[in-house]
Amino acid sequence: MTDSNDRKNLIKGLVIIIILGAGIFLLIMMEIMFNEEIIDTRIHLVGKVTDMNNRELEDVTLRLEFNRPKDFGLDSEHIRETRTINGSFTIKKSRYTSVSISFYKPGYRIEHITFYTSKEANSPLSAIQENCHIKLREIGTLAALVKGHAHLEYDEERQLLTVFDLSEIADGKLNRKELKLGEAIPLKKYLRLDFERDNQGEIILQEHGKYKKLLPKTFCLRFVSSDPDDGFIPADTTGPDKMDITWLTQAPEGKYATKELIFSYKEGMKIQCFFYIKCGNHYGKGLISEIDASDNTKYKNGLLFVKLYINKNQNDLNVNSK
Repeated sequence: MTDSNDRKNLIKGLVIIIILGAGIFLLIMMEIMFNEEIIDTRIHLVGKVTDMNNRELEDVTLRLEFNRPKDFGLDSEHIRETRTINGSFTIKKSRYTSVSISFYKPGYRIEHITFYTSKEANSPLSAIQENCHIKLREIGTLAALVKGHAHLEYDEERQLLTVFDLSEIADGKLNRKELKLGEAIPLKKYLRLDFERDNQGEIILQEHGKYKKLLPKTFCLRFVSSDPDDGFIPADTTGPDKMDITWLTQAPEGKYATKELIFSYKEGMKIQCFFYIKCGNHYGKGLISEIDASDNTKYKNGLLFVKLYINKNQNDLNVNSK
């Protein structure tokens, strides 16, 4: 009996050793394959840096960070370099999978871009490019702006309405205020969240997404003011690929005839709705960057996150910001 148990234990031990050995061999092979993938990577960027009018810029500082994974991608390692270029640049590095570059020049906006070896050669974010063209924008004269942001809420369950009070812009103030839903709003000028409604004034709901959530059909940022000249002009975002609030530098002249910015809710959507705004004799710009709603047939709830940048000076169209 003892010999039989010894043989069984011996066999178990051998099996364990074989399994462990196979596991170690597999890990070694995976590491070799992983390292071979890194060995085969290369960064080769050739390009130029210009202003928006395609004039090459001198004395541009490039801060580079070369990146690659290690430990099967569970960690990463980096090396950093800094160099100064005059117009054109060539960046080469083997055995790295990406390079993050910051382009600096006094008087111009900083451009941060990461290029990847996994991208198709000569595509915009590829680390293998022969004609990479980076354009830097002049900062220009920054405006004296009143800045504010607010979550505009509509909550039937808590009987809560939050608004963006624009009544005190002349005093340099933008205020978020919580009010009782359904009661008169004692403000002269404000922004609020509302929804598309039927003839009886009820919020129109519809199913959204694969889970058929019942949510408001249409969201609306409404500008309430007794001044007929107050309103929005939606910003044209069809230009730059990387649109952000800094691209809006000059408020347009003309009629600000739009009183509502309307858009449909899409599940998981990341919204970027840019606009210019006129409030009395003050011009500004804004951004709606978040939208949310709860799936609830008993209560209708929603939220918008709004940022505003209003020029402190009357009749000044400059809205240039960092």
